[in-house]
Amino acid sequence: MKLIISISVIILFVTNAFSQTFENVDAIKFKQLSDAGDGIILDVRTSDEYSRGHIANSTLIDLSDKNFNTKINLMQKSKPIYVYCLSGSRSAYAAKELSKNGFNKVYNLQSGLMGWNRAGYSLVTDGVIAKSNKVSYTYDSINKILKTNKVVLADFSATWCAPCKKMLPIVEKIKGEYKNKVEILNIDIESNSDIAKKFNVLSVPTFIIFKNGKNVWQQSGAISEDDLKKALKTQLK
Repeated sequence: MKLIISISVIILFVTNAFSQTFENVDAIKFKQLSDAGDGIILDVRTSDEYSRGHIANSTLIDLSDKNFNTKINLMQKSKPIYVYCLSGSRSAYAAKELSKNGFNKVYNLQSGLMGWNRAGYSLVTDGVIAKSNKVSYTYDSINKILKTNKVVLADFSATWCAPCKKMLPIVEKIKGEYKNKVEILNIDIESNSDIAKKFNVLSVPTFIIFKNGKNVWQQSGAISEDDLKKALKTQLK
């Protein structure tokens, strides 16, 4: 009888270990981790909830979005993911999905924003969710741009992606500085999924530099202004 109970306990322990491959953390640890590293803070609430207050620099992907799994797989899997919702229940489910999809370092904010508020931490209410520019490219239109411009910088991004929004002012600044030297394309990955697939874009943001129609440089994730300029200057020589 004792042997049967022992085996049952072991099976239960192993099942729990494999069913939860993320870590629940309180607000204090969540803030320490997200502040210290270069991971991605993920808000899985609705856009309406997000607009009323969210953790600074967070990416919004609504758990109820039918394309939730597609969108999370556009985030960099090499980075830690810090996921939260209002109470911690939706984010716990999202954390399991993240783990199933190959994210190895996933931290769930236990008690969600309710715990965050109790700990005395603030939210930001910049609120406005960026809308896609809805510019759609075809293979022919992209090829024409690549053929008629010596150097092209393609910025593949998404409106819900916080690192993409962080890079936007840098890209716009470079666009002004390199006018008539580099053609810069802002390509919304959701409006141009076929084009993203054609150029093997697996995460956002992704930057590709084309020279004489050929892919000569590619970078996934946020990059400094200096490094992006350095990559362009190399191809302009």
